[in-house]
Amino acid sequence: MPRFFFDIHDGDFIHDDVGHDLPNLKTVRAEAQRALAGMAATKPPDANAIQIRVDVRDDSGKRVVMASLLSVIEDAP
Repeated sequence: MPRFFFDIHDGDFIHDDVGHDLPNLKTVRAEAQRALAGMAATKPPDANAIQIRVDVRDDSGKRVVMASLLSVIEDAP
């Protein structure tokens, strides 16, 4: 089974040097989406903006998926 590495950019950079064994890109995409949602849920509730990116590499180091989330919360005038 192929191994994929999920690098996180959320103001800090976290380089994944362990990876996950996943069967295909469809599963990789779903895992990236779950990761974004999970990370957004841990942000402080008073944050006005959340910007997170996940870059997924295959075992050769080639980037195969990029997923990003931007959320901006503003008070209505």
